[in-house]
Amino acid sequence: MSLTVQFYTILAMIGSGIWIGAALDTYHRFQPRDKKWNWLRFVNDIVFWVLQALLIFYVLLQVNHGEVRVIIFLALLCGFACYQSLLQRGYKKLLEYLITFFVGVTRMIKKLVSTFVIHPIKVILNLLLTLSKMIGRLLSSVLLFILGILLFPFKIIGVFLLQKVLKRIQAKMLTKLKGKAGIWKKPTNKVKDWIGKFKR
Repeated sequence: MSLTVQFYTILAMIGSGIWIGAALDTYHRFQPRDKKWNWLRFVNDIVFWVLQALLIFYVLLQVNHGEVRVIIFLALLCGFACYQSLLQRGYKKLLEYLITFFVGVTRMIKKLVSTFVIHPIKVILNLLLTLSKMIGRLLSSVLLFILGILLFPFKIIGVFLLQKVLKRIQAKMLTKLKGKAGIWKKPTNKVKDWIGKFKR
């Protein structure tokens, strides 16, 4: 490598070391480190470091066509140390400010969407539901009224036929009762005659 390429490589690796420090703090901010072992955290750690390695290798490809030397690791370490000593405190404050800002913007957007989109949609849906219920009740009342008009002649005919049937049944029962009364009269007359004989 020429001196220019080496210089650019060192600068790029120092920048990459600073990037790794900032990315590590960002990752720890969104991935809290608790004492309990968690397989998901373990997988996330592996993915994080693989992505960082791929990013550094891509930078190396762009700067010196992927040549790896000891000075590259020293430059990475120097960049990381520079971040830890000079930039970490300021970056963490900036990160917290950005998180607070984006959380506030997200809440504001959520409130705006709820106020101007979701709430009006709920009101419209409630009105449509109430209107549909009213229309359903009105239609059911009209249908029941029309059905009552259509069934009224059948109702009259049914009542008439039922009365006829009841009259016939009543007449038959009266006839049977009269027949039974005649049957009971004959024994009663015989008893009277027998009592009369004793009186004589």
